[in-house]
Amino acid sequence: MESAFKNQQDRIHHLETFINRFRYQATKAKQVQSRIKELDKIERIDLPDDEKTIHFSFPQPPSSGRMVSEFRNVAKSYGEKQVFQGVNFVINRGDRIALVGVNGAGKSTLIKLLAGAEIVTRGEFRLGHNVEVDYFAQDQYKALDPSARLIDDLASVAPTAVSDQTRLRTLLGCFLFSDDDVFKRIGVLSGGERNRYAMARMLLQPPNFLLLDEPTNHLDLQAKDVLLEALQKFTGTAVFVSHDRYFIDKLATRIFQIEGGGLYDYPGNYEDFLWQKERRESGEPFFPR
Repeated sequence: MESAFKNQQDRIHHLETFINRFRYQATKAKQVQSRIKELDKIERIDLPDDEKTIHFSFPQPPSSGRMVSEFRNVAKSYGEKQVFQGVNFVINRGDRIALVGVNGAGKSTLIKLLAGAEIVTRGEFRLGHNVEVDYFAQDQYKALDPSARLIDDLASVAPTAVSDQTRLRTLLGCFLFSDDDVFKRIGVLSGGERNRYAMARMLLQPPNFLLLDEPTNHLDLQAKDVLLEALQKFTGTAVFVSHDRYFIDKLATRIFQIEGGGLYDYPGNYEDFLWQKERRESGEPFFPR
């Protein structure tokens, strides 16, 4: 729309310039009238006002040890259903890892294992020195008290340094909860609003190991861009599940592909992953970790 608006404004300027220049020249009367008619027929494009958007950045967390998490020959199953087996990897400080795979491959299961929300069936899982974990689930808002008001709920989890109402209102304002919105009860919020609030709540106690399951769900395009920018500046470690290829490509430094009960570890972003995956499947040499 912005591009169309610019092109239209250029055309309007060109027509008006011609009309004003030759309006009183008899030899140009026909051309002037033609351009006046064209100008009158133009349906003007009106750009909408800029929408409010989320402005925030993650507070930088305390540093963890170099090794953040490790899987050694890990298997996970639910009864007879084997999700994956023989999984080995080391996550290092500063990694931003995207988990990809078809639905049901085990992405959410893996992130729950990293969060300690599930336990491994076999093998060893360990966290590194000084690692603080926070897990943002797809249905994170379900853990919130629907009867609580936003400002009161936020105050209940806020550290002393940011517990005054002015700072809490500022944080909520960053997530588009302004004025009387801060007194809304969690239960009346829409899905997108509840996800935004759950994210704001998480930021009060920033960890150094973020686990995010579909963090862009219910966020509009502007909010996704701001979240992306914040995560790019985040100095901790992040593992995330997303189906948004643009989000993955701009954020990931490693890709874990879960496929056929195994895990393939690719360095780089989503474009690098696609190239390496194609070479692996065709039998050509490539350089996974």
